[in-house]
Amino acid sequence: MIAMPRRRERRPRRWLIVGALLAVVHQPPALGAQPASATSMANRGWRVHGEATVRVYLPAGRLTVETWDRDSVHLAGTLGPNAMLFGNGAPPHVKVGVEARSRVDSTLPQAWLVVQVPRRARLWVKAIDAELDLAGTQVELEAYTVRGAIRVRDVRGSTTIESIDAPVRLADASGDVRVRGSRATVECTRVHALATISTVSGAVVLRSSQVEGRVETVGGAITLDAVRPGGSLSLQSHAGDITLSLSTAARPVLQLWSRGGAVRQGQQQGDVRYGTIEARSFRGNVTVRTPY
Repeated sequence: MIAMPRRRERRPRRWLIVGALLAVVHQPPALGAQPASATSMANRGWRVHGEATVRVYLPAGRLTVETWDRDSVHLAGTLGPNAMLFGNGAPPHVKVGVEARSRVDSTLPQAWLVVQVPRRARLWVKAIDAELDLAGTQVELEAYTVRGAIRVRDVRGSTTIESIDAPVRLADASGDVRVRGSRATVECTRVHALATISTVSGAVVLRSSQVEGRVETVGGAITLDAVRPGGSLSLQSHAGDITLSLSTAARPVLQLWSRGGAVRQGQQQGDVRYGTIEARSFRGNVTVRTPY
């Protein structure tokens, strides 16, 4: 009797489908994936001048603004269940934002948007409880928010940032910079600008930045490692410590003062060619360190 080869047992097709679905369910969400509460898509565009004024309003969610070399504005993303898009525009001006679909619902309308604007556009952004990621403007940027976080990078010209509880991270900026905060930290990296920075209790950190101007805080600490060569920088804190990490090879002239704290300066004299720093704290310590 000749033995017949055994047929490979085939799993029912429905089990293959269930297995594939389970594999998808157990995959980790992609970075930047939209929340499950997103209910509708947004996709709109406007033709504008290269130096148009663009205004964007977002109550809650996340807003990413990118720049490009086109004379147009494009918006894409998803809207939450109580959100709807409004907007209108002409070549010199575009205004777009998100508002509540129902006034009975007291929750902030949410959206997760990516907006592309001309590189030389004048950009104005206002948010309440949204994360802001803004990059690439070359003429003028104004950003206001209450909560969330603000990240601004690769900007030129005039940059104004105001927040209440939102931490601010500014990187690779030049021109004229103004930052006003409250309780959250303001962190500047590779900023080469005429700067005015103020907070209430939030710390101010300047890394690899050559700035000229004024930094003020009531209760926050101030930390920096450079000043613009030949420039003048004023640092003032009522109760926070001020820490300066300055190279001995290019140390600016230092004018340090504290009424209730200690002043630790060392013996090296500065040179006006490398700038002037005036650091004053009413109750905090003022310390000069030599980086290794």
